Amino acid sequence: MKNKLTLLIIALLIVSSLLLSACGPSANPDGSVDVNVTLTDFGIESSVTKFQVGVPYHFIITNEGQVNHELMIMEPMMAGSNMTMEEMDAMALAYVEEDELTPGATQRLDYTFTEPAPAGSLEFSCHIVGHYEAGMKLPITVE
Repeated sequence: MKNKLTLLIIALLIVSSLLLSACGPSANPDGSVDVNVTLTDFGIESSVTKFQVGVPYHFIITNEGQVNHELMIMEPMMAGSNMTMEEMDAMALAYVEEDELTPGATQRLDYTFTEPAPAGSLEFSCHIVGHYEAGMKLPITVE
């Protein structure tokens, strides 16, 4: 009887820890949150798409594609926009340039959002010629 109770308690602890880990990203001891961002040809995936103001995020960005990519955190672009890369860099909240995200490369970007951004007003994106138009964008929300 005692062994069955011990096994039941262990099983409950395992299930509880699995459920808690599935609830979302876990904070590091310093309060920061790791976010895994994967760039492919031609898409963006992220372990988190809903962010909180004031939380420091560590974006771990991996280029799993066959060509260089970049990652920008910025407002969505209008179709046919003729902005230069320098203008986009100035408009971005944060970015990692294409020469740092060669195929197979992983880079880290630390960023803390300072104000809310409703759905549709910010995105992760790649603006190398033709990449954005091919679908390299992912909407994010900041609360």
